[in-house]
Amino acid sequence: MRLLIVVLAIPASLLAWQWWSDRSTEQTLTPVVSVIAGRDVAVDCQSFWGSLIDPLIRHGEVRFDASGVPERRIFLTHQTCDRLAAFSSNGRHVELDCLRGIDWHAPSTFAPGHECYATATPTIYALLTLAHEAYHTAGVVNEAVTNCLATQSLGYAAAALGAPEDEALGAAAAMAALLPHQRGSYRTTECGAGSRLDLFPETPAFPNEVPIKPHAGKGGVEGLATGA
Repeated sequence: MRLLIVVLAIPASLLAWQWWSDRSTEQTLTPVVSVIAGRDVAVDCQSFWGSLIDPLIRHGEVRFDASGVPERRIFLTHQTCDRLAAFSSNGRHVELDCLRGIDWHAPSTFAPGHECYATATPTIYALLTLAHEAYHTAGVVNEAVTNCLATQSLGYAAAALGAPEDEALGAAAAMAALLPHQRGSYRTTECGAGSRLDLFPETPAFPNEVPIKPHAGKGGVEGLATGA
């Protein structure tokens, strides 16, 4: 009997730890998403066990009702939540160190094949996903537009999760450089300083203002997010 109790206690403890870990990550990400969206938004992290049986390929999603109104909730895959949890819990992000020496004013500096690409992009795309889904909850539907707006909030997301400003700005600059390389409906060539999608076209800073400031729903659909 004692052996059975011990045997059952191990998976029960594992399940409890996984549940606690997911809830802790959700609590960390929720205020960041809410600020970006300009409205109160909840975060659902996919469980490890759920990821094992999930047949879909995506990093996150937001559901819209029949009228086109988004839920106040975003879903993030287990892998995305794990990356963001690791990012927020570490004071130094060595995977982004290689971005520090890049001249962001040079054309086509950062792209697939760059020596820093494989190291830095998993974290960059996790941060992008967080901001991207936040903008969907703000009512933005077009994927390319959402990607552009999310890129402009990526620096804030990184800083809010503990990154120093120069590192957060570097991650956002890297994503801005990658936008022309996105595929299909996610690709846009209209995302740059002074473009129609620039949230602050009156300033030369892009993709983030310096010092970094939250956009608080700017760019979202009027009535759903503030600052639209």
